[in-house]
Amino acid sequence: MTKVSLGLVILAVAASTACATANAKTAPERPTLDVPSPPAKVVETTPMPDTAPDPVPELPPEKPANTRTAKPPASREPARTDPKPEPPPTSDPASAPAAPVTPAPQLRPAGTDPSEAAKQVQGMIQRATQAIMAVNCPNLPPPRKTVCENAKLTLRQAEEALSKSDFENAKKLAQKVEDTARELGAR
Repeated sequence: MTKVSLGLVILAVAASTACATANAKTAPERPTLDVPSPPAKVVETTPMPDTAPDPVPELPPEKPANTRTAKPPASREPARTDPKPEPPPTSDPASAPAAPVTPAPQLRPAGTDPSEAAKQVQGMIQRATQAIMAVNCPNLPPPRKTVCENAKLTLRQAEEALSKSDFENAKKLAQKVEDTARELGAR
C-alpha cells in the first residue's frame, strides 16, 4: 500500500511541474498615444437690434366663466337671407365688426341621386335601430346602460339629419349607433 501511495505522490509532483513554466510572459511595449487637446470653443455673439419692440395692444377684459347647462344640439338649418341693418361706420378699423360667416354648402358626390342616397341612409338607420333594440339596455350595468341610452339619442339625431337631407352626417351617426350596439352586445 505504501508503494502505491508513494507512486501517486511522485506522479502528482511530476504532473504539477510539467505545467509550470519558468518564464513569465510580459506584455510587449507599445508606444503611448498622444491625444490632441480639444479645439478652443468660439462663441459668436450676434448684435442686438437697436429698435424698440412694438407695443402690445391691451387685452380685452376677462369674461366671467360660463355656467353651462345642457346644450341643445346645433341646428343645421340654412342661414336666413334677411339683411341686417349695418351699423354706422367708425373711424377705428380695429373695432369694425367681422363679416358674418355663411355656412359652407353641402357637397355631394357627383352622380349621386339624392333619393338614392336617402334610401341608402334610411337602410343604415333601420339596421342601426334593429341592432340597438336587440340590446337589452335595462339589464346592463349603469355605465353601459348610459352608453346604450346615448346610442338611442344618437339614432334620433341620425333620423333628424336624414330629414334635413344631411346624408353624410346621418350615415356617420347611424354607423356609430350600429358599432355601439355591436360592442354592447358582444360583452
